[in-house]
Amino acid sequence: METEHVGRKMRGLERHQFIINYLKHHKSADVSFLSSELKVSEVTIRKDLEKLERDKLLLRSHGGAVVNEHLFLEPSFVEKEDKFTAEKSAIAEEAAKFIKDGMTIALSTGTTIGRMTSRIKDRTSLTVVTNAINIATAMMGLDSIQVFLTGGHIRPHTFALVGETAEKALDGVYVEYAFIGANGFSIDQGLTTPSMEEARVVRRIIDHAEHVIALLDSSKFNKVAFYRIVNIDKIDTVITDRDAPSGVIDQLREKGIRVILA
Repeated sequence: METEHVGRKMRGLERHQFIINYLKHHKSADVSFLSSELKVSEVTIRKDLEKLERDKLLLRSHGGAVVNEHLFLEPSFVEKEDKFTAEKSAIAEEAAKFIKDGMTIALSTGTTIGRMTSRIKDRTSLTVVTNAINIATAMMGLDSIQVFLTGGHIRPHTFALVGETAEKALDGVYVEYAFIGANGFSIDQGLTTPSMEEARVVRRIIDHAEHVIALLDSSKFNKVAFYRIVNIDKIDTVITDRDAPSGVIDQLREKGIRVILA
């Protein structure tokens, strides 16, 4: 169903995004308000809320919905660095095997991807594209590796460069492999992150990659953060650890996505 809102048509997915954005800032909303604001029936709004609750994007309450606070939780880089260290190291080791001399690759933000840097310093004629300051710092000073760091403003939680400058810096850039991290991953919602700005930059990296590899320890599975980076159909390979849920692994393989268990 389409509706008029702020002078244009609003589709179901746009309604869902409006509802989540509203809850982010106001914590709760009732059905009658959303019905009036989005110019659709209360029956349609209730169906929207049911769908969003199934996707763990909100919690329904009597007469409306409240925010799911877990969507916006974002541990700092330092907090994440000390968790699942063995799994992250094993995943990084498998990911590094894809990288050969002379390649052009992209590395997004993330503690698992950060562990790749020490494993690829021996490559020659390698070009690394990144929006992560910690990645660029780790690769600096190596004559055999050229680092392309986007501009943008810094997100201190993740050391990521984001914003319009970061996005524009990636225009015309092409990479053979993009290695991507995320805060959440599910079959229905794909790769997700608490930051809309960071999602936009990572999506631009993915759009310019021939092959996309998601590095996800098992704690990220069946978790949903606030903003979608991409759906799973944009992912070619998932590298995870052996504690990842077998049912999800089977579904990914059925969809033609390669899964490597580190």
